Amino acid sequence: MRQTYNVGEKLFIDYCGQTMQIVDPHTGKILYKAQVFVAVLGVSNFTFAEATRTQQLEDWVMSHEHAFEFFGGVPQLVVPGCLKSAVSVARNTDPDVNPT
Repeated sequence: MRQTYNVGEKLFIDYCGQTMQIVDPHTGKILYKAQVFVAVLGVSNFTFAEATRTQQLEDWVMSHEHAFEFFGGVPQLVVPGCLKSAVSVARNTDPDVNPT
């Protein structure tokens, strides 16, 4: 189903399912598996992505700040996926979105 958007209206955000291995270049040891935050503008599909240590609130907020700086502004709406950091209380009919 094709959806239409107004310019600057919606930014779709979520973490992609796959992680990235962060490897110590000196030892070759895997330090941790990074989460990949992705933000996409609705009209242009202009995309921002960055790796973070976790999907916790601190990383989630930092990634938003970096995305807004990258895009050079803030959209009217930010549309999150079903991420635990984005939703305070999950309910099928009326979830509580994290106010942060």
